[in-house]
Amino acid sequence: MSKKQFKSQASSSRAVSGAFGASDGTVGLSAGGFGAVASSPLSYVYEPPDLSAISEPNVIVAFKNLQKKDSTTKAKALEELQNYLLELDPKNGVEEAILEPWIKVYPRTSIDTARRVRQLAHLLQGAIARTSGKKFARYMPDIVGPWLAGIFDGDKMVSNAAKESLKQVFQKEEKLKNLWNAYLGSILQYCSHAILKETVNTLSDERTVSPDDAFAKHSRLVASAIHVIRHAIDNTEQDALDKGSDVLKDLLNRKELWKYSYHSDPSVRRAVYRLLDSSLSKKPELLNLDTISSAVLLSSLSITQLSSAAEYARVLARLTKHDPRVWTDFYTGTGKKAASKRLSQFLGKSSQRGPAAYWDEIKALLLHVPQSILLPSEEISDHNFSVFEALRDGITNRDESRSNQPAAWNAYLALVERFLSFPGVERDRLIKSTVMPMLVQYITPSRETSSWTVSASEGPTMVYATRIALASHESFICQWRKLSETLIQDMQTSLPEQSKDFGKSQDAIAAKASRWYNLQAALGNVQIPQEIKSAMTDATISETQSAITLVKARNGKPYGAAHLIECAVRSMPDLLLTQPTLTSLIANFLTTDLPSLLFSPSGPIFTGLLPSLRSVSDTDHVFQISLKSVLEAPESSAKNRILQAFVASPCLAQVHQDQDLLAKLTSSLEQAMYNDAEQNELLVTAIANPNAPEQLTHNLLSRMIENLDIDERQSASLSGLETVATYNHNAIKVYGASEEGSTLLTKLIPLTETSDNTVSQRMTSLKNNIQAIVSTDPAQAYLTRLQILRRNLGTVEGDALPMSSLISVMHEALSHYDDEGRRASMAKDLLPDETCWDEALRPVLSTRPNPSLAIMNDLATTVFLVEPTSPPTAVSFDKAGLSAAFRVFWFTYALIGSCKILEYATSDRRTCTYKYLFLVSALASDKLSIDTASSLWQEHGPEPGQSMLNVIMETQKLLGSLLAETPVNTSIPDVLSKLLADSRGRSAGAYYNSRAYISVATEMVSHHTAMDYNKDVNELRAVKDSSDVFAGLAIISAVQDVTTLTRTFNELLASLTGRDLKEHPNSLPNMVMLNSILNNVDFSDALAGIPKQRLVFFAQHASAQLTELHHSSESNALAMTVSVGLEAEIMRAFNQIFPVLKETYGSFWEDVLLVLTETWLSEAEMWDERLPLIHASLRLYSTLQRLGFGESNDDLVDALKSHEESAAEGMVNVLKILQHLPDDSHDPRKIVNELLARLIFKAKNIISPKSSSELFPILASESIALQRAAYEILHFQIPKEQEEISVEKALSKDYTAKLPEELLSLIIEGPTQDSIADATFKRTMPPILQGYMLSWHLVFDHWNGASDAVKNDYVNSIKEGSYIHGLLHFASDFLITSRTRPVDASKFEVETYRPGEDAPEKDAQWFLIHLYYLALKHLPTLSKTWWRDHTSRQSQTLVESWTEKYISSYIIASELHAVSSWAKDRESNTEQPMTVKISTSTREITASIPIDEQAMSIAINLPPSYPLSRATVSGLHRVGVTEQKWRSWIITTQGVINFSDIGGGGQLIDGLMAWRKNVTATLKGQTECAICYSVVSADKQLPTKRCGTCKNLFHGSCLFKWFKSSNSSSCPLCRNQFSYA
Repeated sequence: MSKKQFKSQASSSRAVSGAFGASDGTVGLSAGGFGAVASSPLSYVYEPPDLSAISEPNVIVAFKNLQKKDSTTKAKALEELQNYLLELDPKNGVEEAILEPWIKVYPRTSIDTARRVRQLAHLLQGAIARTSGKKFARYMPDIVGPWLAGIFDGDKMVSNAAKESLKQVFQKEEKLKNLWNAYLGSILQYCSHAILKETVNTLSDERTVSPDDAFAKHSRLVASAIHVIRHAIDNTEQDALDKGSDVLKDLLNRKELWKYSYHSDPSVRRAVYRLLDSSLSKKPELLNLDTISSAVLLSSLSITQLSSAAEYARVLARLTKHDPRVWTDFYTGTGKKAASKRLSQFLGKSSQRGPAAYWDEIKALLLHVPQSILLPSEEISDHNFSVFEALRDGITNRDESRSNQPAAWNAYLALVERFLSFPGVERDRLIKSTVMPMLVQYITPSRETSSWTVSASEGPTMVYATRIALASHESFICQWRKLSETLIQDMQTSLPEQSKDFGKSQDAIAAKASRWYNLQAALGNVQIPQEIKSAMTDATISETQSAITLVKARNGKPYGAAHLIECAVRSMPDLLLTQPTLTSLIANFLTTDLPSLLFSPSGPIFTGLLPSLRSVSDTDHVFQISLKSVLEAPESSAKNRILQAFVASPCLAQVHQDQDLLAKLTSSLEQAMYNDAEQNELLVTAIANPNAPEQLTHNLLSRMIENLDIDERQSASLSGLETVATYNHNAIKVYGASEEGSTLLTKLIPLTETSDNTVSQRMTSLKNNIQAIVSTDPAQAYLTRLQILRRNLGTVEGDALPMSSLISVMHEALSHYDDEGRRASMAKDLLPDETCWDEALRPVLSTRPNPSLAIMNDLATTVFLVEPTSPPTAVSFDKAGLSAAFRVFWFTYALIGSCKILEYATSDRRTCTYKYLFLVSALASDKLSIDTASSLWQEHGPEPGQSMLNVIMETQKLLGSLLAETPVNTSIPDVLSKLLADSRGRSAGAYYNSRAYISVATEMVSHHTAMDYNKDVNELRAVKDSSDVFAGLAIISAVQDVTTLTRTFNELLASLTGRDLKEHPNSLPNMVMLNSILNNVDFSDALAGIPKQRLVFFAQHASAQLTELHHSSESNALAMTVSVGLEAEIMRAFNQIFPVLKETYGSFWEDVLLVLTETWLSEAEMWDERLPLIHASLRLYSTLQRLGFGESNDDLVDALKSHEESAAEGMVNVLKILQHLPDDSHDPRKIVNELLARLIFKAKNIISPKSSSELFPILASESIALQRAAYEILHFQIPKEQEEISVEKALSKDYTAKLPEELLSLIIEGPTQDSIADATFKRTMPPILQGYMLSWHLVFDHWNGASDAVKNDYVNSIKEGSYIHGLLHFASDFLITSRTRPVDASKFEVETYRPGEDAPEKDAQWFLIHLYYLALKHLPTLSKTWWRDHTSRQSQTLVESWTEKYISSYIIASELHAVSSWAKDRESNTEQPMTVKISTSTREITASIPIDEQAMSIAINLPPSYPLSRATVSGLHRVGVTEQKWRSWIITTQGVINFSDIGGGGQLIDGLMAWRKNVTATLKGQTECAICYSVVSADKQLPTKRCGTCKNLFHGSCLFKWFKSSNSSSCPLCRNQFSYA
């Protein structure tokens, strides 16, 4: 038997013996003999429960796993049982067969070493008990002990789990109490067994459990069992407790229980001490004091009580109070174990890092310990009190917390008081040895007596000590005088100013004086004998006189002496200031000596003391004289120091009596603003002084507020204001009510939003404090906020409040809105009036609107007629980039959105508010369409600020709901009248008022069809031919009457047909009006009723005029723009009229198409004035294409065919001109670009390849639409060119196919995550990103239709420039590595891509996934090289796993399909047939070549992450070649596949062809063996043995058999002797 086996058996036998060897336990035992099983529910050795009756197999497995040693296995088993219970039908409950095994397993599982196991065990116990219901009751006696013990588990999570499980079953507290009462006997039996019977060895198997874990398990069990007993004693009803008193008494009298009082585990000790405490309170009669004294005193006093000292001290105090004889009669220790020595030993250990309550318990203990223990007889004679030494050692122990010192010294002094009552103790000697050293060390500390140190903060302790010392009169008086003399001597011998330790010396004197006089002041309420009081008074007078003499003699330098005088005066004014001699000395000192000592170190001290000496001298006069001399002194640090003392003095209030002095002081303090932090502190001190004159604080506050805007002074000013707001509310309140004070909040509010979080928080707190101070008067608070609003609303100066702050102030003002009587006045105060709006809008409306806006509104090209203000007014912006107009707009929206204030406004104010909201909304719409269209706010990029966008959208929503109201809001007619009146003229204001009128009228017509605009229509005739073009267009937009529209249309048509459009001044306005009618929905049906001949005449005349206008050259810029506008309007009219004339023949079709193509082919720069013309021409061309589709008009069809190539060329020209103009924040340009892109796409078949090659630069355009237009053309042309290139490559060996240089230049540098970091993807994909990806897609288009040789050239082009790295780097970053979760490519069609079919970001992801797929498909080797050599290891793993998951399957399927197609084409080749089989599921290609009746075969396996991981080639069947040659073929084939530059399956085909060539070359010319008539022998060899005579070949194995069978070495054919050739 091995040693290991022997050890295991020995361990098991000990465990069995420990668990079952006891014969007096409370729990019964099984029959003896080998194999007997313990009935202990806790031992690790136990009989496994019977699981045969359980019906559920999973439960059986769980119970078996629960009996394993591994804690993880147990935890999983418990979780499985919990899941089983959750799935049970509540009606059926737990089957009986499960309960019995659980009752056996639960107790030991509940004390497992693993916390998680214990936690789950208790939770499962609760679930089983709850699910089982009443049938669980019979098992309660066996289970209640460990269940309740779980409550007291040292781990909080386990304890909570036990409590939760009990709460599931016993939901009410009353039921839980009944549980304790009903099963108290079982509970006590379980606890008794756990405490008395179980040991470390019985609970844990030493073979599998570490000693530490085993010990912790036993300690936890014992501690929880003791806590259960304590809880039972404290909370169980008396009747139940009496029934279990026998068991309880037996347990409480067992030494085995009390020996745990000196256990090494503090949790066990604490449990025992608390049990003893409870027993003393509830059941003292059950205790055996002999046993307890022996264990709790004799054995426990000497051990370390770390983490249990407080509980131990408490129980000692309770036990001693209960029966002091535990220290004497019941105590058995002697000699070194004597009670007095053990007590001193315990006290000397301090609280052992315990709380201050420890010393409170020690105090209680020492008050009840017998005198004989505290003061043994041998110590009385020599007055050697060892207990005090031990107690002091404990107090001054290095580990004792300073926070415990007061309680510790309190216990010490309480013991002194008790000793004073002991007979035989000499009082004087006791006080001298125990208290006086404390007093001496406190006043004059020394290292030699440091064990008596009491900190300066423990004044009450020293008062207590002094009160005890007063019991010895003579000793106290003698010691007090010595201390006074020592203080005077130390003061007189302090170091001079020249010494380097001068400051330390004086600070030490000051500290002694502070302690000395603070102690005397604290003794004021103590009854002191007159004799002692006189001695103390004499000492104080002597000290004060000596200090004054010393200060005068040494010119104020010993400031420690000055501090002593200050302490004496402040601590004992009644004593000192009533002594004639002393008062005379002080008065003389103040008037004679103080002015000369002001700049000495003592000066500030005496200055601060002046208010306290008013009863002695005229200190106000002294203060003023002294202050004046200080202010007149030159600048120095000494001056600042003394001046700070003056401005902090209460006497500062008297300075206002001397105006000259006040002026000097104010000037000095203002000067401090510009200096260092020390002088700023001087300013703060002055203004925080509540006694400072009002005029002084007013001036200083103003300067502080000014300095808030200066960075280097902001912090000091802020600190000063914080101090004032904290300590001088009156100064803030008075200043706030002044005229200048209204700027205070205005300054603070914007600073609350600074980027510095610290400053912002301080400013916010300061603002709130000042508001709270100022707002005590509601009316004043409202006026203050109104002033702030008026000052900041229409201004954009540098200090203007930001909008968020302004709106906050508005909300604060609205807090008074509930006052019904004030609402009308508040509406008048808060709503901006017409003057405010006009002032704010004037700069914005001083410039002409952007001409390209003609595309997007009903006023069309009349925008060219707007007359700008000369000179235009510059627009100013606030710090956030907002103009005054937008600030007023935002404020008004916030105001009317916060309350119903408009209901209380006058009708004029309501009309004004609505009118300007509509007007600014029109301006804002233009600004959102074109970032430079207006100056409402500064440009911040393609996207406006989200807050501004929200304001605009919410305002438009509010106005929309206003217009939809039924009945019509009474203000709307007035608003329309006002807008129409302001539309007259040709200013920008008239233009936008007309725009606002049109939007309101159109919206009103859609909601209220019965609106009456007859009054406005009557004005139409008056304005139609006048200069009020905007008013006329506004009126036309509102007309609903078809008759009126028809009449007006005919009048306009007639006038336009009969005039020279170029020369007439009203041609452009009339054309816009005509188009406005044509675009009116109500007029669409009426147009068909207009006489066609009239329309034909107009078309002929207008086309001729259009041609003339197109060829004219205007030198005047304005005339040129009007001409362009007139061309655009004629084209717009044709766009509506030509569908009516589609069957009409005439030359005007040809004329118009000629103008269109010439317009596009012109080299004119694409400025915004031409954009409406380009838009109108493109729309007209689109209409003409649609009309000519059915060939209903030969003239039109012929004209279209004759101009289609020039039109296509012209559109390409426009495309090239527009490419440099971004359209991200320019909606008109975007509309034109998108229209142009659609038309070009239709003409892609017509566009010549030469023109197409010029489109590559457009892929770098900043327009998404233009990029896609160029892409569509090139995407169509490139594959068509590859056939020609492939033919040329085949005809010429020297020809090298190249990718276009223009295209390669676009992919040189790929985008990065940083370059698109600011892109929002909200509206479109970033142009730089789309252009790059479109360029790559065109690169891959070159593979479509190209031969393998051409593809190889293209691969070389890509390889030369390392272009692929940029694409793959960006793709991996954008899709995989830079994201928390890589993009899920399964949601996209990987093999195809259609632009613009998804949201911008999704579209970008789809496109990039598709490009990544194409890169792996066409450039597998380059992609693999990038992945292997240019990515980090972590990135490699991420990219490989993502590729395998989403991309590789498509690549593999594509390549397998390519190989399959190639194999089918090769089947007809009979030269050397090769069979290829494809297995898609296993990603395998099997190729075989038949040889005789056998076949050579190989397998090509593609890995899951192909092509990033290499394909592997393996030989399946070798025939006729050596292993070495076969292996060489396999390696060659694998190399061809993995290092080929051709993708798309070409590399696999090349590999197969290489292998086939090797086989063919080897087998070429092989003949059959003349013996076996086979090419390949049975051993897979070819015929290699040639006869030298007949030259026939034979297999070596066949020849050997022939020789052997024929007993001859002759040739089988020629019969000659075989000789090897």
